Amino acid sequence: MRIQTLGRLAAAIACVGMIMPSAALSAEPVAAQAPSLDVALGEGGVFRGQVVDAHGAAQAHQDVALVYQGREVVRTKTDEQGVFAARGLRGGQYQLVTQDQVAPFRLWSANAAPPTARPAALIVSGSQAVNGQYGGGGILGWMQAHPLIVAGAVVTAIAVPVAITASDDDSSS
Repeated sequence: MRIQTLGRLAAAIACVGMIMPSAALSAEPVAAQAPSLDVALGEGGVFRGQVVDAHGAAQAHQDVALVYQGREVVRTKTDEQGVFAARGLRGGQYQLVTQDQVAPFRLWSANAAPPTARPAALIVSGSQAVNGQYGGGGILGWMQAHPLIVAGAVVTAIAVPVAITASDDDSSS
């Protein structure tokens, strides 16, 4: 009798777990952050860069702001070739903000920069890179589109053997 009760309890817990939306069981999503790029500052703490569009065309007269610890520390504009220079900066973690792009940069003084640090930054404005996951096609896509049917099938697959086992136990006594 105890085994029957435990079996039914396990089946009930499995059913609730199948029916409950996965969002209820998941943790808060963590915003993905792009890795910071290392850039060596020039003499006098000059940060140089160029803003281009997704096709490589220079973005002239665009505002460029550098944010350090949530505060804007420098604002400048790009020239005709999309080139900008921000002066008076120190090393640290900055966010470069353009009209439609936010990019993290780690700035280094010239003598402290790692060998992989670049002398200038290239910002591609308006690029929308999307990280995707496989899904949406075949049997997996169908299962994702019909979660209640899948949950019902799983519950049935669990409940039927439990019911058969329970009925076999009753007839043998």
